[in-house]
Amino acid sequence: MMKEKESVKTDCRETYTSPTLSFSFIEMENGIAAGSAKVIPPDNGGKVQEEWQSGTDDNRTIDW
Repeated sequence: MMKEKESVKTDCRETYTSPTLSFSFIEMENGIAAGSAKVIPPDNGGKVQEEWQSGTDDNRTIDW
């Protein structure tokens, strides 16, 4: 009985495909962060704002 069941089984294995590794070199005209900068021209008086505007500090305790 056991031999009959074993003879009915078929080999259902798929063919082996070996893994491949490929890579591409991408050359960019500008850097990644080139478009993220914000440039503000001087105001009408010709003054350039050199200091950051400081807001109020957030001194809350945050539980992790």
